[in-house]
Amino acid sequence: MASASTTRHVQAVQPPAGRAEWLAGVVRERLWSGAYRPSQWIRENALRLEFGFSNGPVREALQLLVAEGLLERVPYCGIRVAASSDREIVELFQLRLGLLELAAELAARRRDRAVLAQAPQVLDQVRHDTEVEIVPAPGHLMRWVVEAAGNRELTRAWERLAAKARIYVYESMRRGADPEGMTRHAEALIAAIVAGQPAKARQAVRALTAHQVKDLGLDLSLS
Repeated sequence: MASASTTRHVQAVQPPAGRAEWLAGVVRERLWSGAYRPSQWIRENALRLEFGFSNGPVREALQLLVAEGLLERVPYCGIRVAASSDREIVELFQLRLGLLELAAELAARRRDRAVLAQAPQVLDQVRHDTEVEIVPAPGHLMRWVVEAAGNRELTRAWERLAAKARIYVYESMRRGADPEGMTRHAEALIAAIVAGQPAKARQAVRALTAHQVKDLGLDLSLS
């Protein structure tokens, strides 16, 4: 069943049509924002009661998310948030790191003025996120890095990967023992991109990712 924090994450109005797609979007945002945790069961009845939908749209919405790999159907048990093994999580972050290192290097070389002008606001948000009691949904820093890279194919690849990784990024933030350390890595990354230093930008991304994986109790180099 959805937690009390769920309604805080999603405040939406039921649409007149396309209920399954709309509900899939609501559940997807809850997954990404940490309202649902890895391996947590998603109860169809709870969603029916919460939104007043019939069985059909609820089941169709959940199946859409099963097809995306965000949920998994367990025979005779129901549907739960997809749970990855330690190796799968590390491999996901390794792939994520590869894209982010490339994005950071491209961003530092490109130095698009309009995008770089957003850097102070991005940094302010990063600092704010370490001060609030409720951990915010992650993503604004890396979205900025990817945007700054200016590569459309990289952006499309990132969007697909980020959708799968986001629940573990949130879990890392929730468990994080050293949020100020994360802020320092973020500051170094932004500074390197603004200064046009590709090597340092790559180094900062690697340090930040290693920190996130460590907060999950894992090692980025796990083999």
